[in-house]
Amino acid sequence: MADLTRIAQIMAEAVNGPGRPALPERLCGACVEALAVEAASITLMADTGHRAGVWASDGRARRLEERQFSLGEGPGVDAFRGRRPVAVADLLAPHEVRWPVLAADLASPALDHRGLRSVYATPLHLGSSGIGVLSLYRSEPGLPGAGEIADIRVAATSVTLAIVGSFMAPSGGAQVQPWLDDPLLNGLEVDQAVGMIMARLGVSADEALDRLRAHAFAHDREIDEAAHEVVERRRFIEGTDDG
Repeated sequence: MADLTRIAQIMAEAVNGPGRPALPERLCGACVEALAVEAASITLMADTGHRAGVWASDGRARRLEERQFSLGEGPGVDAFRGRRPVAVADLLAPHEVRWPVLAADLASPALDHRGLRSVYATPLHLGSSGIGVLSLYRSEPGLPGAGEIADIRVAATSVTLAIVGSFMAPSGGAQVQPWLDDPLLNGLEVDQAVGMIMARLGVSADEALDRLRAHAFAHDREIDEAAHEVVERRRFIEGTDDG
């Protein structure tokens, strides 16, 4: 168990750091420094179908988070849906069958997760309102002990308060965060693509998102890439082609 004061100090230094990298990315780095983990990611979501953005301490964690959102399954997705932490001792274990499509992805050399094996995903929430998920990764299989979980709770609370606080202007009103404006870092184009599919096919948002995910999976793409092509009208989802 780490010194809780030290954890709080590291998180505070990340909040008060320079504007670049973006606040969520600085918080990911602070989690790696403060906790006994090798990689961290923060995914902000309004619900499991609408992601506001994903940031990570390195490319491995980012790819794992992106694949979970693209596939609609994984520890981060379950943590957000269930509003409870999800711990996985070994993502590559043969008996780990909670997420079969993700497991197949992880077994493929095409997904460069570079040996990240265990994950602890904890929801970020303020009261009853969920805002996202903090995922912490290690290359060694295993589960965190009670002391480590207490440390993670402190870090997760710091992350939540920092992100929510960053949207409040000095006057107490809301302010726009520039790190939410880049469509390459957030789910804006996914929402736009879902809306276009809904309008073209007359289906619900959930079904439109499922179609987009299925299309991305079938063509071995991230959902963001598939959404970008739909928004740019370079590709139509099955059933939406004009001819």
